[in-house]
Amino acid sequence: MTNHANGWHSAHEMQCPKCGYFQKHKYGFSCGGCRYQFVIDPKTTGFGDKRIKNAIDKLSAGDKYFTQEELYCKCFKPSKFSFGCFAFLVVLVAGGFLFFITNAEGGTRILLVVGLVLSIAGIILAYLFHTPGSDGRVIPAANSYVGRYFPPNLLKTDKIKEGSLSQVNYEEFQPDHFLVVDCKETLAQLLTNGFHRDHNCLIMTDQKYPKKAFQYYRKFKLENPDAKLHLFHDASHEADMMAQDIASDGAWQTSLDAIVDLGIHTSNLHKTKRGTWRKGSELAAHCDKQKYIDDRLRDRWKYLIDSLPQGKLLTLLGFALESGHTLLGEEFHLVYVQDRPGADVALVGGDGGFDDFG
Repeated sequence: MTNHANGWHSAHEMQCPKCGYFQKHKYGFSCGGCRYQFVIDPKTTGFGDKRIKNAIDKLSAGDKYFTQEELYCKCFKPSKFSFGCFAFLVVLVAGGFLFFITNAEGGTRILLVVGLVLSIAGIILAYLFHTPGSDGRVIPAANSYVGRYFPPNLLKTDKIKEGSLSQVNYEEFQPDHFLVVDCKETLAQLLTNGFHRDHNCLIMTDQKYPKKAFQYYRKFKLENPDAKLHLFHDASHEADMMAQDIASDGAWQTSLDAIVDLGIHTSNLHKTKRGTWRKGSELAAHCDKQKYIDDRLRDRWKYLIDSLPQGKLLTLLGFALESGHTLLGEEFHLVYVQDRPGADVALVGGDGGFDDFG
């Protein structure tokens, strides 16, 4: 029996994300406490509306704006074969075998010892060669929730209009940097969170959007031919070609020598243990094994910059923009730690890697 007053509930009940009432949850039914209409079927997805609502609350804390891919990454809970799980299995198997070995004799004992060695070797190999699988449930579930309860701070492509991205009066703008990103959502995220003001940079997409920003860049470039372009993008084989594509497009009036690609580059992905990959409606956890990375890239997955929590994203991108060093690159890590002795080393990883990039 459920005791709602004390918070006890059965494993078959779900909590309403609006009023907190526990009840037997059925897809399409309303909450018995507040009539909230459930959107997600936990029998299909393995989670309910509450996970999406919690993710939205965390992403929008402090009235921050967030992208839909940030929401996907926040809702995604990959299964992990952790070291703790590995150790537990080793102890469990070893304990079971040892119990029988101590009570066996002769050939039986030898067989049990051989079985113990093979079992532990199998567990070690499974741990060493384990790679994360993909999950195609999160994105459809999040999209369904957004379609029914659109979060006010969500930056969605069809909601991003040219007029809503006014940064400043371009005629009076004297930027120190020009930053090119690979999608409208990242552009809107940086603008709404004040990145352009904090670093005095003009931000646009590789599709020359917003038009007024691109027109201002063209005028500035004519008067300042040495002006550089900085790039910021997801990691994929296509994104690696972004600099080349811009340089070959005469409208940008620039060369490769005047482009600073801040990444993320696919060649640096082995330096981080965390993050999220996406292909269509599927998500997968990052793994720093080169074969895993190569397989994902070959199958046209992309590693999401939205894997990085927003506060860390703005901090690291700001430093990359000022220093000109590539995100996840070895030089970036060394310069960041040396130039900012009081900085949080966890942002880039204390072991020379980027363990917290995700």
